Amino acid sequence: MPAATAMLRSHPRQHPEMDAILRSAHACFTCLQTCLTCADACLSEPHVDKLTACIRINLDCADVCHATGSLLLRLGRTEPQPLQSQVAACIEACRVCAIECRRHAEMHEHCRICADACKACHDACAEMLRSMRHSGESEGHRRAS
Repeated sequence: MPAATAMLRSHPRQHPEMDAILRSAHACFTCLQTCLTCADACLSEPHVDKLTACIRINLDCADVCHATGSLLLRLGRTEPQPLQSQVAACIEACRVCAIECRRHAEMHEHCRICADACKACHDACAEMLRSMRHSGESEGHRRAS
């Protein structure tokens, strides 16, 4: 994601949480790719019928991560919504996907790798959300003063 990093660093509106944004966006796009690949790998397994829930959850998580990563890269906003809600949705999607993939991790290495990517994305987005809420509270205090 070096080009995205360079683009964000050159953006006229610099965000005080740029490092957290970059970590979260990178984690989202990594999780997106991992979930899509895991879903495809599941479809290639001999007992695909036992993996339909995993495939659906992988695809849902991939879509949520794609949307979240895309929104994170838009620095021009002045208000935290809808980004906070999207990041919260990503945290939940990654949590659910990690749990489902862990169920199959012993038998399918691709599910273990996907669960790890989902956990990393979950953690990066949780950190981002805490940061957003903290800076939002600070902004609210400054506006009220």
